[in-house]
Amino acid sequence: MTYTITKITTKNKKLMIEIDGVHHLFLYNRDLSRGKFAGLIKEGQEIQEDTYKLLDEHAVNRGKKRIMFLLGKQDYPKAKLRDKLSREGYCDQHIELILKPYLDKGFVDDKKLVNRRVETFKGYKSKREIEYKLKNSGFTSDDIKEAIGQQFSEDDELESALLLLNKKFTLKKLRMGEQELKKKCLGFLSRKGYPIGVCYKAFELFNNRTQD
Repeated sequence: MTYTITKITTKNKKLMIEIDGVHHLFLYNRDLSRGKFAGLIKEGQEIQEDTYKLLDEHAVNRGKKRIMFLLGKQDYPKAKLRDKLSREGYCDQHIELILKPYLDKGFVDDKKLVNRRVETFKGYKSKREIEYKLKNSGFTSDDIKEAIGQQFSEDDELESALLLLNKKFTLKKLRMGEQELKKKCLGFLSRKGYPIGVCYKAFELFNNRTQD
């Protein structure tokens, strides 16, 4: 079977390669000048099955090294890794092959990671803020809901709200009357996503402690 290189364009120092009219992979100039594809990749050129497989293997191996580098710096949910690879020029077919060994071996595990994130965030963020942050990080709604349901309680939310008030208003209270302090505290917690009931309870606890 033969394939046709239908288009080669340059983007961010990468050569974006279309095969049979569909974006397939990217190469660097060095790959064409002194690599194993030297003289083989030209616009309009037909390539054989063995060259096509070499291109696939090259893209997947490079992508695996990229994921190894990223995971060496921090953990990522799989959706975020997919997005990073896609933005860098990897096609969907290659992305699945790149991520598969990391998913199979548990190096990328959304459920474990989202639980760790909730455990970290619950000490200083509201439930709503945690949900928003995790969703923007690429976790699914189901994984977020399950993790919060298992690890996050109303007492946790109240405790974190009180912690924020102590941190922000302990010194400021000396310059404010009670009504002004109450207004500032409630507004601050509300903007952080805390329910109104938690806001009032946290303020009462904070205000009572500061009066003692």
